[in-house]
Amino acid sequence: MLNSVRKNTVKGIILAIGMTNVGLQAQSFTECPAEAFLIQDKLANLYSVQLATGFYEKSSPVDWNQQKMNALAFSVHDRYLYAFNYYYGTIVRIGSDFQVDPIPLANLPDKGFYVGDIAVVEDAYYLYRPGGNYGLYRVSLDEGSDDYLQMENIVSGTSLNLAIYDLAFHPDNGFAYAVDRWGNLWKIDVEAGTSVKLSNVGEGGVFGAVYFDVTGNLYISRNNDGKIFRVNTNWAYPVAEFFANGPSSSNNDGARCALAPIISLDAPTTDFGDAPDSYGSSINNNGARHDVGDGTLFLGETVESEPNAYADDGSGVNDNDGIDFVTGLESGKTSIVDITSSADGFVNAWIDSDKDGTFDADEQIITAEAVSSGSNIVAYDVPTWSEPGSTWARFRLSSQASLSPIGGVSDGEVEDYAIDIAEQDVTATHYPSAGGWATLAFEDNWPLVGDYDMNDLVAHYRLSSYDVEGTLMRVKIEGEIVAIGASYRNGFAFRLPGLLRNQVDTGRLIFKINGVEQGVTPLEVDRDEAIFIIANDLWDFVTAGEDCKYYRTEAECGSNIQMTFSLEIPMEANVNKVDVADFPYDPFIFSTEGQERNYVFGEAPGRRFEIHLKNQAPTEAFQANFLGRGDDVSNAEIGEYFINANGMPWAISIPYEWEHPVEYMDIKYAYPNFHSFVTSSGELNVDWFTVENSATNNVFKQ
Repeated sequence: MLNSVRKNTVKGIILAIGMTNVGLQAQSFTECPAEAFLIQDKLANLYSVQLATGFYEKSSPVDWNQQKMNALAFSVHDRYLYAFNYYYGTIVRIGSDFQVDPIPLANLPDKGFYVGDIAVVEDAYYLYRPGGNYGLYRVSLDEGSDDYLQMENIVSGTSLNLAIYDLAFHPDNGFAYAVDRWGNLWKIDVEAGTSVKLSNVGEGGVFGAVYFDVTGNLYISRNNDGKIFRVNTNWAYPVAEFFANGPSSSNNDGARCALAPIISLDAPTTDFGDAPDSYGSSINNNGARHDVGDGTLFLGETVESEPNAYADDGSGVNDNDGIDFVTGLESGKTSIVDITSSADGFVNAWIDSDKDGTFDADEQIITAEAVSSGSNIVAYDVPTWSEPGSTWARFRLSSQASLSPIGGVSDGEVEDYAIDIAEQDVTATHYPSAGGWATLAFEDNWPLVGDYDMNDLVAHYRLSSYDVEGTLMRVKIEGEIVAIGASYRNGFAFRLPGLLRNQVDTGRLIFKINGVEQGVTPLEVDRDEAIFIIANDLWDFVTAGEDCKYYRTEAECGSNIQMTFSLEIPMEANVNKVDVADFPYDPFIFSTEGQERNYVFGEAPGRRFEIHLKNQAPTEAFQANFLGRGDDVSNAEIGEYFINANGMPWAISIPYEWEHPVEYMDIKYAYPNFHSFVTSSGELNVDWFTVENSATNNVFKQ
C-alpha cells in the first residue's frame, strides 16, 4: 500500500494533467450486462450480483488492491463502470478487465462522494452529498461537449437535503430515484436540482445499493441484512416487496445497466417453477426462483436454467424429477413423498389445498426439512379442509432453511407438480398410470385408407377415476395435442359410455385449455349421452410454423407442444362405477362444421361424421348410414366398427408416449411389426410401438 506522501504525490500528478483527454487503458464491457455490480469494503472488492436470486460472486481479482470506492455507476453510453475513488480523490473508470483508470477533475470538494449514478438520457455522471458545502454535482463524460470532465454544482446540499445512500436513473424518463433511511421514495430532477416524495415504500434502513431494470422496476438493497426489495415505480403509490436475499455489508454501493432485463435472455442462470402464474411463477409476479449457482444443489437428476417461468430452451428436458409421490393425497390423511436431493439442504413445500390459485401460509406441508444427498422419505399431513380435485404443489430446495412460496434464492431448485386431492376413503384408478401418458393416433381420411400415416391427430392423454365403495365420484381427463397432420378440420371429444348427461354435476365441472379455465361447458348440448367436446376445431389452438403445412409431423415444424387440456367431471349422487365403461372410455374425432371431407360424402358432414377406436360404436350424433362406405367394413350387428377388410383401424390407443410417423409415412414403414400385431388380434408383437421397434428415420423427433 502506498504511504500518505506517495498518495498525495500521485493525486497531485493526476490533477496537474488538467482537463485534456486522458489516455485510459481499461476495456469496456462488450454488452449491457444483466447482472448488477456491487462494491464493498475499505480495501475494495467488486462483486457481480443476480438481483433476481441474490446469488453473488467476487469479480475483482485477488491482487486488485484498490482503495475504498463509492458512488458506483454504469454508463450505457460507453459500457464502463465509474466510481469515486477515495485513494485518488477523483472519479475512476473501471473496465471489464478490472483495470482502474483515474480521471482528473477540477473544483472537487474536499470530501468524497458515496451517492452517484450516470444518466441514461445524457452522458453525464451525477454525484451527491448532503450538507451546505456540497450538494448535487454534474460531470459531463461526453468527449464532444464543451464541459467535458468539468464538475458543476447543480444545487447545494441544503436545498436538496436527502438522507440517501445511493441513487439510480430510470431507464427512460430522465429522473433519478432513491429511497431514504425512513423508506421514503424520492424522484429527483437532476437538471432542476429538486425532488418529490412519491410514497413510503414500507421498508426503512440504509439502502446503499439501488438499481433499475429496463421495465422501470427499482431494486433497493439494504446494507445490514442484504435483503433486496423491488419497487415498481410505474405504480401510483409504489411500495416495496421482498425480492431476494443478497449480500450484506456496512459499506455497499451498486450499479447496473438500466437498459438490461433483470435476467439474461441469452445466458440465464435461474430456475423457475411452472405452476400457473397466480401461484407466483413468473419474474413479473415475483415468482419462486433459484439461481443454478455452482450447480451442486438441485432436486432429482438435473436442473435447467431459463429466463422466466414457462420458458423452453427446446431441449425437451423435463427437470421436474426430484419428487416422487409415494402415496396419493387424501383429505385429512398422512401422505409420503420421496425427495431426491443432489446434496444436503432444506426443503419447503406447499399444496394449494383450497384450490384458490395461491399458496397460503397455512398450506405449507413441509417446513425447513433437512435432507441429505440421495433419497429422503418425508411424511406430511394433508389438511382436513382440503378441497378434492386437481390442484398444485410446490417444492423448494435450498441451503437456506426458511423460504416462502415466492421470491428468489441463491441456490437450489423449485419444482411444481399438478396433483389430485382425493376425498376420504376414495379409491383412485389411472390409465396408463398416475404419472404416465398414453397416446391416441387417428387417420382422418375414413372411410378411405388414405396415406395411413396415423398422424392426422396425435394426442397424449391420461385418465383417472375416483370412487367410494363402487360409487363413482369424479373422472379426470387430461392431455396434450402432440401432432396434427390433417388437411381436414377435425374436432376432438371424449364420450363416457354408460354415463348420461344428467348424471354430471355441471356446476362443479372444470375445463381448462393451456391451464386457463374456459367460460363454456364442454358437455355437448342436446344429447342424452355424456359427450365432452375438447375442441370443435383443433387448428384453432395450434400453428404449423413458418414454411410448414402441418403441426409436428414435418421436421422443424412446431417443435413445442402448444395445446394442453384438462377436464374434471364430478358426478351427481349414486352413479354406479360398473355402469360406466372402463378406460380408455371413448375418445373420437369428428368433422368441423362446414368443412368438406373426401368424395364419399356429397356434402360437408359436420358433427354427423365421427372416427372412433376399433370396434367402438359411434355416438348418437353419428349418421349410421356412413358405415360401410369406401374401405370401411363395419358390421354393427356383430359389434365391428371402424375397420377395413384387413381388420386395420382408423384410430389406435397406445399405453405409451409414442413417437408418431412423419408426414406421408405409412405406419408399417415406421413400425414394421404393427400389421402383424393387428392381424394376430394382439397375440404377436405386443411391443410393436416401442422406440426399439421403430424405424427411427421414419418417426417424428422433437
